[in-house]
Amino acid sequence: MINRDDILETERLLLRPFSISDGEAMFCNWASDPEAVRFMPYDVCTTIEETKNRINEWMDYFEKTAPNSAVFAVELKNSGEVIGTIDFAETDREARSAEVGYQLGKSWWGNGYASEALRAVIKYVFEVVGLNRLWASYDSRNPNSGKVMKKAGMLYEGTLRQCKVRRGELADSVRYAILAEDYYAGGQLYPRQ
Repeated sequence: MINRDDILETERLLLRPFSISDGEAMFCNWASDPEAVRFMPYDVCTTIEETKNRINEWMDYFEKTAPNSAVFAVELKNSGEVIGTIDFAETDREARSAEVGYQLGKSWWGNGYASEALRAVIKYVFEVVGLNRLWASYDSRNPNSGKVMKKAGMLYEGTLRQCKVRRGELADSVRYAILAEDYYAGGQLYPRQ
């Protein structure tokens, strides 16, 4: 069961409830950067106020529309700086399936933070929330996002060709997923206690 006040902790990160007070960090660290939002379904924010409005829209969605969902601020433990977000939202209650998404500021790319945060969310959705399937997709022009998914133990499921338009261009969507049975099988990523 989801408690919207849950905090997930990894070796280097705290995943804590995202809030309106994170607006300035979001604006400065990724939302105002065209490169950081290039493959996201929204445009850059031009002001902190616009960023806070976007946060309010997200919070409203997660609280009212998607009951089995959560959105976390990705915070560095050593500095307290918010460097991104990660969220999941139930997409099929009967199948106990949810979609996960994440975004980090460009300054923190390539340090393993995204896969570290994703592994924490995977653990949470299977051990705490009780879901059966967690999936994610990425724009095929952004293969590094797929590397994050693979590094977190998700498996490639397929490519949906020219299934969306992003910034006026047709784009392919590549999908990865992990099932509860994959997670509980353990392995090096998710060893059983």
